[in-house]
Amino acid sequence: VSDMAANTVGHPQTDALRTMALVELALDFAVTHLEKGGTFVSKVFAGGADSAMVAELKRNFATVKHAKPPSSRKGSVEWFVVAQGFKGRSAE
Repeated sequence: VSDMAANTVGHPQTDALRTMALVELALDFAVTHLEKGGTFVSKVFAGGADSAMVAELKRNFATVKHAKPPSSRKGSVEWFVVAQGFKGRSAE
């Protein structure tokens, strides 16, 4: 589970890209350390680079879903990705 987010600067695209860099680090860690069948959950800020990340998740996990909790403000670009069923590392 990753709830990391970069310090925001008030520029939506910059904030999204900075947070996406942290999501990518968390995903790299997960792919290296998760057991087959594992789950990855991370906070994401919508902003363009999230579609490439979702594509990467779909290559590595059986199911990938978006989640926006009711506690999240309506205008917020924050959402969570829930990826289940880690397919395992290619060397396995």
